[in-house]
Amino acid sequence: MVGFDPTAFLNKAVTSRDARLLRHLKRLTEVFPVAALHREALQMLGSDFIDARERKAPSERGCWTALVRFGEVIERRFGLTREVMVYYSPYDDLQLRTFERLPRVQEDQPRRPTQDLFMIYAPDPLAERKLDDWTVREPFAVVGLPLAGVTPAEAASRLLAALTDRLAARNLYEETLPVTGRDFFGRKDLLISLAEELRRGRVCGVFGLRKTGKTSLVKELGRRFESANSTKRIFILRDLEDLPTEPERHVPSLLADLTTSLLPRLREHGLRTHELRHLPKEPEFGEFRRALQATLGDKSSADVQFVIAFDEIESFVGPETAHANQRPHVPELLGALRSLVQENDNFNVLISGLTSAVLEAGLLYGRENPLFAWAKPFFMPPLSMESARDLVEELGRRMAVEWKPEALDVVYSLTEGHVFLHRTLCARIAGALPKDLSGRTVTEDLVLQCARPWRRGIAEQVHQMMLSMRRFYPEEADVLGLIREEVLSSDEVEEAYPAAMNHLINLGLIAEEGGGFQLTAFSRLALGKK
Repeated sequence: MVGFDPTAFLNKAVTSRDARLLRHLKRLTEVFPVAALHREALQMLGSDFIDARERKAPSERGCWTALVRFGEVIERRFGLTREVMVYYSPYDDLQLRTFERLPRVQEDQPRRPTQDLFMIYAPDPLAERKLDDWTVREPFAVVGLPLAGVTPAEAASRLLAALTDRLAARNLYEETLPVTGRDFFGRKDLLISLAEELRRGRVCGVFGLRKTGKTSLVKELGRRFESANSTKRIFILRDLEDLPTEPERHVPSLLADLTTSLLPRLREHGLRTHELRHLPKEPEFGEFRRALQATLGDKSSADVQFVIAFDEIESFVGPETAHANQRPHVPELLGALRSLVQENDNFNVLISGLTSAVLEAGLLYGRENPLFAWAKPFFMPPLSMESARDLVEELGRRMAVEWKPEALDVVYSLTEGHVFLHRTLCARIAGALPKDLSGRTVTEDLVLQCARPWRRGIAEQVHQMMLSMRRFYPEEADVLGLIREEVLSSDEVEEAYPAAMNHLINLGLIAEEGGGFQLTAFSRLALGKK
């Protein structure tokens, strides 16, 4: 790396003098002499090994692991909050199975290291090329440690360059799958409210447009729910999007899947499974309800809290909720779930998806809606400015990206905290950055340069999201058009369509400002209005 200055990294170096650790490191360097070079290079970067141990499994004969605590400067620059695991392999032909083993090896470490970053050494001249190929397939990054034959300064320079290249090659803003844990940002108040409602035994629903983070929220809620008392809590999430195409096949498929998901969790907790195990392959409502009731009412389940969450509820309910006899199974299942909740203090249900009609409609397919005015709906709010900043800066640090404060302000003004808009804009910006560490700072000018191609790039996705909204909220879509065209005053629209206006606000499509209503950033993009 041209211009490498090790003194820039030496403040608050973490060099260890622990006698036991030094003995282990001596043994490591006897097996892998190159480890001495690596340690000198790390120390030049204000970093050091804090653990080293031999692998005992027969399949890992001759292999070692170590943990590296990076210095403050590197930790801050790359967003590292934990140690990084190093894997030493003696084999001169690095194998894919060794690469794929790293997350499992990590679980054996005395301290829990960083989960999405590893370092590896193998005396394989093709190791770097292999890592380049393999890393793109996995949700974690692996950095190769330098081979012997270079000076400590060169090794430090190469290590820093490899670390930068590997992290800069990722674009963590592009995440399209649900996120939890350290990758989940914001929604603190909503999570607290949902947890409290579930604790009180009230069925809840979480609703919002597509790509607003509903599934991530539900998964994070489930993670926190179980981690608070893992021996006494069971959270089952069923995604309804993969239900069979034919509505008449929904119930048998859903009940069979729920049974399959519940049984291993019940066994894990030592709870009653007899009735559920002996259900027919495709149980009916009454059979499933009685079997689950036997488990919930058993004395072994008295202190165990159960929550079943149904995601993508629109796939089950459908858009034509008022039409009689199309899907009579919908109110039947909801009624069965309501009775289970009412009869068991240790059982609750969470629903999430696009359409809130499942809780708000008085009639569902010709029958009274069992959840009407009984379950509580929540809607996905946009990220607050603080949460949006946390997301951008934290993920940015993990990619060696720094953000100027004014750049963050411009991003938020363009997205107003809408998760999909925020992530896609930041992904566009990150993709425009060079890999060189000195050029990975985002300025206001760069944000503005990326804004126009970003709008073009997401136009079709935004259009499809609005089409989904229209299918489930047709009146609201028409009212949104009235607001866009300013056919009526704000007071006239609200007086004529109060329920539709409430939905538009809750869905983040309009905002109340200065006594009137304004289109949000998402609506302006969708409707082509500046």
